[in-house]
Amino acid sequence: MLTRTDFLKPFRFATIGFSITVLFVVYQLLANLDLFSLREFLPMIVFAILCPPSLVSSRMIDAEVGTHAFYVLWTMIAILNAALYFLVAAMLRAVKRRA
Repeated sequence: MLTRTDFLKPFRFATIGFSITVLFVVYQLLANLDLFSLREFLPMIVFAILCPPSLVSSRMIDAEVGTHAFYVLWTMIAILNAALYFLVAAMLRAVKRRA
């Protein structure tokens, strides 16, 4: 039987996943990104590891920083990242209960 407490920890992980995406969007808005410099390349690699759905944005050439398409795209990416973190936490919880 599922209880309210079963969803608490995965929900916290989902919040973390959403927050990671929000932090990166703020970083994109505040920084003048030059992807060809090493200084900007390393944060992008770290972020791609922490937010795998962000790789979807590499195919969207019309989503320039600050446009409506940019905000819609990154809202969808944030929701996907939160769902991914939720599923991973829920699966880890299920595996832990079986052991």
